[in-house]
Amino acid sequence: MGRTEKPLERIDDLLARLLARVVQLTPERVAVEDEAVGALIGRTLAAPLRAEVDHPSSDVSAMDGWAVRSADLEVASADRPCVLRCVGDSAAGAHVPATLLGKGECRRVATGATIPPGADAVIPVERSSLTNPRDGGALLERVPGELPERVWFTAPSQPGAHIRRRGEDLHAGDELAPAGSLIDAALLSAIFTSGVDHLELVQRPRVAILTSGDELSAAASAGGVRDSNGPALAAFVLSEGGELVARARVSDDAAATRAAVERLAAECDVLVTTGGVSVGAHDHVGAALEGCFDILVWRLAIQPGKPILLGQRRAGERGAAWALGIPGNPVSAFVIGVEILLPLLRALSGRAPYGISEVGVMETTVQSPVGRRSFLRLAAMRSADGEPLRDDVGRLRVRLAGGQGSHQASVLAETDYLGVVPEAIGELAAGSTIELHPLPRAARRI
Repeated sequence: MGRTEKPLERIDDLLARLLARVVQLTPERVAVEDEAVGALIGRTLAAPLRAEVDHPSSDVSAMDGWAVRSADLEVASADRPCVLRCVGDSAAGAHVPATLLGKGECRRVATGATIPPGADAVIPVERSSLTNPRDGGALLERVPGELPERVWFTAPSQPGAHIRRRGEDLHAGDELAPAGSLIDAALLSAIFTSGVDHLELVQRPRVAILTSGDELSAAASAGGVRDSNGPALAAFVLSEGGELVARARVSDDAAATRAAVERLAAECDVLVTTGGVSVGAHDHVGAALEGCFDILVWRLAIQPGKPILLGQRRAGERGAAWALGIPGNPVSAFVIGVEILLPLLRALSGRAPYGISEVGVMETTVQSPVGRRSFLRLAAMRSADGEPLRDDVGRLRVRLAGGQGSHQASVLAETDYLGVVPEAIGELAAGSTIELHPLPRAARRI
């Protein structure tokens, strides 16, 4: 590869150039069905989610108990309990009786059942008795299985008590989520409640992963290294709703590497490679990528992860729109996965590319190379039960999770955050603030 030596590019500048060129993938129409949960989770809305129905679809009971006319209980008290005649049952999803509830009558009603006509309040079962309280009748603990003839009440009720009104949750036409929203368990609940039968979703980014190196194997062995980058990068893809279309491994052979790159690039939207992008005699991935893509950057002003290739599909050619060549050191691959691959996948999916960031305070002094942005592997200081600790002004207290070498993958098991040290800073003193990019482990106690 005949590259001209030039200053290392800042990661902010690279991301700005990258994201300005990313084109969101094409939307598709997907059916909403119970068995389609796996096809929906992790997807991105290409259009706003709007309710098709009112919810609730009618006035319904918020409690298990008795549907009543509040006027019948105006004078009810412990000294003067009122007794109503039970004239039937209203179950959730059951046919609604056409007969008006008359004076002195009540109906057994279940949570979610439509309020029978004539009733204007619900009395929880725990506030009723099946025998006269003045004669020692005890309050009920649960709804009786058999319909009683009479029910006693010892307190009045306000009209509307324990009734959920039609459309109280949502009305047909309400916007529940904007385009670009990620479907997770919470949004999935709203989708099924909304009554929609189809969604407009952005297509999943199709990603192929190629790991290179004669030393790699599927299992740890003498003289060999088990491939950890492939599984970790695959997890990034799946966590962002992407589709992993291929994972392959190639030896340190120029022709084989070129063939693998060409084959995989024809199958995906994003080709991710690990290893073989530096300047070693056995590094062939960079040359193979240059044969298929226009290279936007080679070498980035970051630590770890400096030798990185980012390529864009040449105009008029078919296949992967993007190629991301990542170094083989596992921590470098992980950091670039968080800081570059995730924003790329999110942008392709139509979502905001960046996640949240927080502010922490360092427990110890750390060194950083001037001219490069460092991404430290940090762990939260935690209490005995795993609760993250904060200082007096509410900042998270963080420490180095362990050794910071780009080969030290074991440290990732304890890493809660990537801590961002700007290019101009060579030393971050204990007590200094630091920008934190949370990893999933940060939200857990252990």
